[in-house]
Amino acid sequence: MRPNPTTFAVAATAAVATAVIATAVIATTVSLLPVEVRLFAQGAGNGAATPAALAPSAMNNPYHLVTNWPHLGDIKPGAAIGILSDGKGGVWLQHRSVPGVLHINAAGNIIDKWDVTFSTAHGFCRDGDGNFWVLDSGPFTDAPDAGVKGNQVFKYTPAGKLLLTIGKAGVSKAGPDTFLQPSACVATPGGDILIADGHWSRPSGGPQDGDRLVLYRKDGTFLKSIGKQGSRPGEFMGPHGLAFDSKGRLFVADRSNNRIQIFDKDMRYLDEWRQFGRPSGIQILKDDTLVVSDSESTFGQFKPAELGPVRPGDYTVDWAGFYKGIPRNAGWRNGIRIGSARDGSLKYFIPDVLAEGLGADDFGNVYGGLTTGCDVSPSGGCLQKWTLKAAR
Repeated sequence: MRPNPTTFAVAATAAVATAVIATAVIATTVSLLPVEVRLFAQGAGNGAATPAALAPSAMNNPYHLVTNWPHLGDIKPGAAIGILSDGKGGVWLQHRSVPGVLHINAAGNIIDKWDVTFSTAHGFCRDGDGNFWVLDSGPFTDAPDAGVKGNQVFKYTPAGKLLLTIGKAGVSKAGPDTFLQPSACVATPGGDILIADGHWSRPSGGPQDGDRLVLYRKDGTFLKSIGKQGSRPGEFMGPHGLAFDSKGRLFVADRSNNRIQIFDKDMRYLDEWRQFGRPSGIQILKDDTLVVSDSESTFGQFKPAELGPVRPGDYTVDWAGFYKGIPRNAGWRNGIRIGSARDGSLKYFIPDVLAEGLGADDFGNVYGGLTTGCDVSPSGGCLQKWTLKAAR
């Protein structure tokens, strides 16, 4: 069932009240408004405040954007949705272009590519055997591909050889061998594969409920479905990212509920965190550093004066199927938040980065994947690499 405007309006009002209270409580210790130059421009004439207009922040940004990285040559940049560290300072990239998967080294050069294409690339992970799992969610609107392509999960060797397919092309259904819209995946500590299923928005002709997590063995055998659509503990609304910490706890970027949900190794609900914004992407490093990208929060209906007047578009969020005039996670600023998976503390904030895709490595690099504004990104495309300033 499609959520109705009244429900969202009530939720938005509650979110505004919560944001106001939370801001008052933490204002003396943690501000979400650091003084930083906008290294990612959303485009000219958008009425954004200049850096001088932003309030000082207790949250540091020790990161520097590497300009003109990577070097794609004649490959057209596509929305960078899946980013996996190669452990050497480079990444494997799943993007919405051709070829669909690239291996980029630390210098930004392409060292491998797979001649594969997808309807809508949306999810990328690697299992304990080194094989890659690549997700094709299918379109988010009533596009020509809806009901024809997408809704599938593919398993490939490191050389790009297809090993396995789960799901039926164009079939949107929450079943043991079909998906609503697979959006993220992760290898579990036990060697299985967990899929986040359900994206908002989605084509109007398909199911409007059924959001869940789905567990498979690495041979594609269905094990179980976890959770259901909703906003209560253990329920999901557009789960968009998955990661495990050093204790085997699962962190779910429950994006359309504006929260991270945490589960124990037996998938029992433990807690929810909202201090990392509206999570699009989530990564946890070996030392339990938690990295979260927020590409969708809006200041609509609760915009701090420091950020300037309300501008056209602050209340228009229906480009992705949401109701016009209802803000997403009102009062929160876009960017990448970095903290601890152990206690939920926040440490760093890279502001004004509309990164939906996200990657990070143990060298201190953070990778942001843009799905819009690629043509004006100083990186030269949709993939951004952020390094610690001291490491430059």
